[in-house]
Amino acid sequence: MADHLRLRIIGPGMSDLGAMDINASAQFAADPFAVAEMMNDPKWWEDVYRRIGATTSNVTSTDGGIAMDLALAAPSQVKKFVGETMAAHHILEWEPAGADGSRTGTLTISPKGLPAKAVGHADLAAGGPGSIITYTGEFTVSLPFVGHKLESAAGPHITQAFQVQQEAGDEYLANR
Repeated sequence: MADHLRLRIIGPGMSDLGAMDINASAQFAADPFAVAEMMNDPKWWEDVYRRIGATTSNVTSTDGGIAMDLALAAPSQVKKFVGETMAAHHILEWEPAGADGSRTGTLTISPKGLPAKAVGHADLAAGGPGSIITYTGEFTVSLPFVGHKLESAAGPHITQAFQVQQEAGDEYLANR
């Protein structure tokens, strides 16, 4: 359920580098093995991105992670930089699992045509109703004068993306 989601987005200027800090967690009613399987399933990611109005392509899934391209309507604040459609490359790579299925990974989302990047760590562990995944990282836009404004504008979109992961994950795991 969405009430298991904890999200803290800190605005620009509040982290050491002036980037937007990301700290989000979600709890799922399944063990870490099942959640890791879900997070490596291209169909789940297609559903996550479909729910926020994006499409996915070039999806590559391996035992160690998943990579894909995505495209969605560009928010008004970035249209002059990227046009009507914002494209990005998404990579989630996992370290080998522990005996209990827990694992750590890295998540990178790189928008195309914009000097921006979300880089973070993903930690998946047993806890809560079964598993807890925690993301920590930063979102930066490297444009003089407007970078911080664009980072602030991205906050609601980043929040929505994590909420959708919780909702889509709950449904996915309930229907497996």
